[in-house]
Parts: sequence; structure tokens; C-alpha cells
Amino acid sequence: MERLIQRAQQGDLDAFAEVTRRFQHMAFGYAVALLRDLQQAEDVVQEAFVAAWFGLRDLADPAAFPGWLRGIVRATWR
Repeated sequence: MERLIQRAQQGDLDAFAEVTRRFQHMAFGYAVALLRDLQQAEDVVQEAFVAAWFGLRDLADPAAFPGWLRGIVRATWR
């Protein structure tokens, strides 16, 4: 997984699409838990993945991606 995230950090869209696929359920579940609304959760997760793409180069440790993404979901919700 770390290698996939590293490839995404280098601008590989296919790698980021795979990262998105692998983490979309986690992000959505977290957003639903925060928002208690499925439609809003979908919107927040979509925005969070866009923000993650643009901020991915700033992620120092690829292993920290799950927690980092949850932080983006939480920040996007607010």
C-alpha cells in the first residue's frame, strides 16, 4: 500500500484511483458516523478525496494515509 501511495504522490493518477478505491468505504463510513446523513457523507468524501489528491505530496509518511485521510474528511465536514 505504501508503494501505491508513493506512486500517487508522484502524480500517478492510476495509483490514486486505486488508493481511492481501497479507502472509499473507510472514508464514507467515517463521514456517515460524523454527519448521520448519507448524501452529505457522499459529498464530503468526494471533496475529501479531491483535497487529498492536491495535498498528497505533503504527506510525509505514506503509512499514515488512513489517519491523514480521516483528518481531511473531518476538516471537510466542518
